[in-house]
Amino acid sequence: MVLYFYEKKPQCKHCASNLVWRKGKRNGKIKYQCQSCKKWFQINRSKQKFSSKQLLLEHLSGISFRNLSNIHNCSISSAYRKVNQELKKLPLCIDVTRLYCQRFQGVLLVDGKFVKVKSYERKIPVLYGVDYQTHDIPHYRLSRAENYQTCLKFFQSLKLTDYLLQAVVCDDNVNIYQAASYVFPSAVIQLCHLHFLRNVRLVLDLEFNQHHQLFYQLISKLLITKRSKQDFEKKARYLYREFGHEDTCSGVLIELAKKQSMLQGYLNHKGTPTTTTNLIESFNSHLESRVRPLKGFKSFQHASLWLNGYFLRRRTKPFTDCQRKFRRLNGKTPLSQTKKRGIDIPNYF
Repeated sequence: MVLYFYEKKPQCKHCASNLVWRKGKRNGKIKYQCQSCKKWFQINRSKQKFSSKQLLLEHLSGISFRNLSNIHNCSISSAYRKVNQELKKLPLCIDVTRLYCQRFQGVLLVDGKFVKVKSYERKIPVLYGVDYQTHDIPHYRLSRAENYQTCLKFFQSLKLTDYLLQAVVCDDNVNIYQAASYVFPSAVIQLCHLHFLRNVRLVLDLEFNQHHQLFYQLISKLLITKRSKQDFEKKARYLYREFGHEDTCSGVLIELAKKQSMLQGYLNHKGTPTTTTNLIESFNSHLESRVRPLKGFKSFQHASLWLNGYFLRRRTKPFTDCQRKFRRLNGKTPLSQTKKRGIDIPNYF
């Protein structure tokens, strides 16, 4: 028989010793043997009360079912069942957007985050968007692959909520901006400059080639600030005259010319962030910090339920550490910024 050592050790009911061994469970009653007095005793966890909503909030904050069972002195299966029941009661994130929200800015930062699901060999993507000015998350989509069809379904579902998409800010992912342009033909596409420069670094020899080092410095200066179309093209022509004879630099400049309209999307829509998607990157970091301790989801359905609860929780939780121009959001929830006037949103947590 395999013996299990319980992390939060109960005291022996006979001699108050903490040196006890767990030796099985039946109908919620866990049997222990004291190693000091050699006597047996049991704990009936099934009769111990704990809040299902509290379990849900703790699980959404990154506490695994095993740790929940230790904290609340309940079985792992009980913790899983209670949390799953609460997750199923929550409305879909997109339904909350459709029923209650209207006051979005329309500038959407879109990115994907990969999560581990135990029935899949590789991590699978969750695609979601953050409204820039309000920091609200109108929609997400968990899928088996980050391809064009996934992005297309994401934007088609978003359109059904009457979200007035005016601009999409994303990294250099062709599936995202092509799907956005197909569903929202008038939407402006703004590519993240930092992601574009990151891709440039991959093709240049910046460690040993001084010619490439100078080229990278100049192209970084070209992209780092907002410029008029004429100023952008003037500086790009100078770069081509100086570096166009070198094949690698020439290839980068050709790619720059092809994507100029998307790299300068800010010229067509005021209020669009230009050089970075740092906002959604910070959301990705927060999501990663919650997902990592869980060490993967049991199934696709469980992952979808958890992510729906996670995003809904983020939408209903007040901001505390917004800085600079977003300091006005501190103390407010994302949903309070986007909900229709005169409508009260139910308390889900």
